[in-house]
Amino acid sequence: MAANIPDPTRILSIQSHVVSGYVGNRSATFPLQLLGWDVDVTNTVQFSNHTGYGRWGGLRFDSSHLSDIFSSLDKNGLLRYSRMLTGYMPSASVVEVVLGLVKKLRSRQTGGEQDEEGGLVYLLDPVMGDMGRGMYVSPDVLPMYQAMLEYATIITPNQFEAQALTGMQITDLDSLKHVLLKLHKKHKVPHVIITSVELPDADLERIGAQRNMADGRPAMLQVGSSCEIEVRGGERQEPTLEVDELRIWSIQFPEVQGYFSGVGDMFAALTLGRFHPETKIAADDLTPIAKASELAIASLQGILSNTCRVIDELERNLGGEEKEKDEVEVRVDRMRRRELRVVQSKKEIESPTIVYRAKWITA
Repeated sequence: MAANIPDPTRILSIQSHVVSGYVGNRSATFPLQLLGWDVDVTNTVQFSNHTGYGRWGGLRFDSSHLSDIFSSLDKNGLLRYSRMLTGYMPSASVVEVVLGLVKKLRSRQTGGEQDEEGGLVYLLDPVMGDMGRGMYVSPDVLPMYQAMLEYATIITPNQFEAQALTGMQITDLDSLKHVLLKLHKKHKVPHVIITSVELPDADLERIGAQRNMADGRPAMLQVGSSCEIEVRGGERQEPTLEVDELRIWSIQFPEVQGYFSGVGDMFAALTLGRFHPETKIAADDLTPIAKASELAIASLQGILSNTCRVIDELERNLGGEEKEKDEVEVRVDRMRRRELRVVQSKKEIESPTIVYRAKWITA
């Protein structure tokens, strides 16, 4: 069997795929390639289009399908990934197979010497549900994701997913801190980004944030933190960390109104692609993961701006066409207009303008 020595330029992305549109692997691949990564993809589903259209066709792949792919890559010495990204996985058995792959990659020899983490940087996006919608995958996926946490380098849950993973509710700043602490301490995750958080007005004021941006647009709040995790004998050790020792940062940025699919998938991909843990930073400077998040948000804001501009142009030219269509066709047309303009946003992906900066939470 050929050796699977990690290649510092290669990423494996395991998530959903659509023939038309931009979610999952379709949302992640082109941006990562623009950032200089060779991207190999494994599809967990293959659909005609995302499910927001209301009608779609295709297949969800089972664990044996993925296991066969990974086994063949292994035999040919093609498991050379230095980075790995996972998004939507349709069943607990698929998550289990992917977890087995992560363990295999972490046990590799790197350059003739044993690397405690096998030369792998792994971003886990635990796609399970959302606030207001609840869980949209089978509940038996949750314990498998919890088992996966200690093998991830970075996780990017939303608030609902962070609460599900920890079994704790985020109701204010203090409970948010305890959720972050549990993810670092019990689950041994080095880098956590909670991609969207809702806090009471009093807590927003404590951290210098607002409910709305200066121009009146609703604001979104993202928070993150990092923790040094010691590895001995290939196993992560529980850090001696207390809640008041957490170093938490936040970014506020405007929420773009309307339904857009693939935004979370693209954020995860851009964050992984922009993450450079070797970057030297001053003691009071932001962490490499916060800097990666700044760049990812800047690119997404540019992509969404381009997308909204196209939507406005298309909708101005609609006239009375929608009146002649039934409800299903109107929904399909609306979803088609709202697909992310990814290729048209090459400049924003490669050279984003950072407007919304991360800052430390000191409250």
